[in-house]
Amino acid sequence: MRTSLWGSCFALCALLAVPLSAYPHGYVSSPESRSLLCKQGGNSNCGAIQYEPQSLEAPSGYPATGPADGRIASAGLTQFAELDEQTATRWTKRPMKSGLQNFTWTFTANHATRNWRYYITRADWNPNVKLSRASFESTPFCQVDGGGKQPPSPLTHSCNVPVRAGYQLVLAVWEIADTTNSFYNLLDLQFDGTPPVYSWSAKGTIYPSVDLAVGDKASTRVFDAAGEHPELSTRITIGSAADGAKTTWPYLLATRVNAEQSLLRAGQKAADGSINPAYGQNEVFARSDSPYTRVEIQIDKAPPPANDVLVSGLAAEYTIGSDGNLTLGFSVTAVGQLDVNATLFDAAGVARASANASLNNSGQSLSLPLSKPAAGSYQLVVKGTPKSGGAVVQKTYAVNLKAAGSTSYDHVFPTGLGSYKAGTRVLQNKNGKVYECRPSPYSGWCNIWSSSNNAYEPGVGAAWADAWIAR
Repeated sequence: MRTSLWGSCFALCALLAVPLSAYPHGYVSSPESRSLLCKQGGNSNCGAIQYEPQSLEAPSGYPATGPADGRIASAGLTQFAELDEQTATRWTKRPMKSGLQNFTWTFTANHATRNWRYYITRADWNPNVKLSRASFESTPFCQVDGGGKQPPSPLTHSCNVPVRAGYQLVLAVWEIADTTNSFYNLLDLQFDGTPPVYSWSAKGTIYPSVDLAVGDKASTRVFDAAGEHPELSTRITIGSAADGAKTTWPYLLATRVNAEQSLLRAGQKAADGSINPAYGQNEVFARSDSPYTRVEIQIDKAPPPANDVLVSGLAAEYTIGSDGNLTLGFSVTAVGQLDVNATLFDAAGVARASANASLNNSGQSLSLPLSKPAAGSYQLVVKGTPKSGGAVVQKTYAVNLKAAGSTSYDHVFPTGLGSYKAGTRVLQNKNGKVYECRPSPYSGWCNIWSSSNNAYEPGVGAAWADAWIAR
């Protein structure tokens, strides 16, 4: 038993010997943070945070990452969940004024620092809803560089606090330089005075320039003197042809801007100064206390539909009727709204027959009547032209026509030239006749041909009979 007690003491002493300075901790001590007031008794029913107000540590990266919405006050730590309660009367508030004010940090364990950032709630935030990123302005009103060094304790920052009235929050973030974490402190503040009166100035225009199609997007791009703020972009996606009308989508975008942004308003300004969305042209205004210098409108067109035209029932070879006529029959199916044209060309590139169809995701049978066509190779070209504009879909099919009662053949000359041997039969497109390669030793001449050397071309060349037999 004595050995066990000494072992436990040894383990405990070893644990206590670990230097606490290895773990950074701290809190905002003036104005007192929500967690510090829990320790001091200014806030009640706080849970475990009353014993360690310095421990609100969570991953860095706010607002892109960091504590999840609804858990910002507790830094996402379950043991401090009481801090996430949020009503207009739940927490004690410290007095605050707009303008230059001091914020003091106390560090119980110091550490190298990347920066400190201060975010304030939007003027129209809801104090009776759990805190989310939407509760706060997305840009800090004050930021101080830590330079990667350990700061003194205490440390005071002088920051220009925006104009506010009534109950507001400040989220103070201490970002550590040599870990991936930050410390998150909430300050419950009460501003004196009545809500300020702001003026609004136009920074951009939503022009009713074009109709938009379903799937198209329209968005705002917000700039200040330092550049663009993508996190302030407001976007709508067109869901119907009616919403895409050029007099309607500007109204929808302006309405969305007013719902999402606290320092921007969109619409038409009335004589009494009110700004309301309108069908047609809308101005985008920035509030007088905002840093925004201009707002642009961007339109992103949805990718065009994947149009296509499909052909079925078309044979590779047809036999001309005994009367010398022939009708090619086949079916076309349009994927999308297409004007379809099918044209049959002969070997010389002359159009011999054509047919048209106007289709909307549907199919139709087409017929191409041919009067006295010559035997030989043809090409069927099928085109689909999108009715709403865009690239034409084109497909080409090889079709061979042979005379009634004509002899079968293996190739259409000069296709497969290298494989010709004794007994190979070819169709000569130039006269519609079939020729058979002579037996050896004459068969060696059958595959001697080029555009500049056609002496042995069947039925055409000067010496064709030396290599071929007409059938």
